[in-house]
Amino acid sequence: MSRPKRWYDAAAADALRVVRRSSLDEGYALERWRHARTPPGLAECLTYPLSDGPGLGLLVLFPPVLWVLSLPVYDFIAVLEPLTKSDWALGLVVVPVFVPMLVSFTAVVGYMLLFLGHVLVASAMGENDHPRWPEWTPDDVAEGLGRWIWALFMGAAVAVPPAHAYWERWGVAVDWTTGIVATALVLLGVGFGQMALAASLMHDSILAANPVTVVLAARRIGRAYLLPTIVASVAATAVALGVYGLLYHVPRMWIEAVALWGFWVMTLYAGMVVMRMLGLTYHAHAMDLYWFRRRPKWATGSRTGRIYANS
Repeated sequence: MSRPKRWYDAAAADALRVVRRSSLDEGYALERWRHARTPPGLAECLTYPLSDGPGLGLLVLFPPVLWVLSLPVYDFIAVLEPLTKSDWALGLVVVPVFVPMLVSFTAVVGYMLLFLGHVLVASAMGENDHPRWPEWTPDDVAEGLGRWIWALFMGAAVAVPPAHAYWERWGVAVDWTTGIVATALVLLGVGFGQMALAASLMHDSILAANPVTVVLAARRIGRAYLLPTIVASVAATAVALGVYGLLYHVPRMWIEAVALWGFWVMTLYAGMVVMRMLGLTYHAHAMDLYWFRRRPKWATGSRTGRIYANS
């Protein structure tokens, strides 16, 4: 007589996986590739630009374009030296030739900043994958560029008046006191500016980048906001020194050409590192800030779970 079939399997629980409703809505890959709600580490942010296709593509494809568009501009400024020589007659003759190049350069820089904004939002959502490259639309590029300019203005509005007051009162001397004051002002301006940028990008409104929102956010994050501010300050200082050195301290043309290529690689790399750290800082303290629940409309499109894909 044959043995009756038994449909009960005690080991079935090990073979099946129950997926929560949230996983069905957001996708199983989203949970797999989500960053923990912990403060970001410096090492993971430094390796982030080299960990996926879009970041590597940005470092490989954009520096040649930026190099071609910016090299004549740097030479033009270096020769005229508008801050000292003020050769405005020659400048007015040459400017019409450079206008189309400046427009193209602004468009490429705006697209680059738009991608860095996507990096910030993706990191704030806790995604470990790089965001896909955004579509090249003039309105998105112009809007993103405007938000970066506004954040830069907010940071300058906080740091420049105290710097001017210190300059008028004590003068500028190369000593440890000036170094401490300059460092504090850079940290203050960069910290305020990058938080204003994060607020305007995540809220999808430039009105969110106001002093009340920025100060409350920095206060709620607390000491954990110090590391992103230091990293962003170092990056901003390196970029500023790079621009100054390329304009006034490069002895030969071929050295300037090589240095300018390296400058753009460094700038793009530093931008991704700073945006990654700022976004993960928000992700770690999202329950305290609670700025947004879903991805902003301008940054729709996620590559979560897809490796080396841009769609």
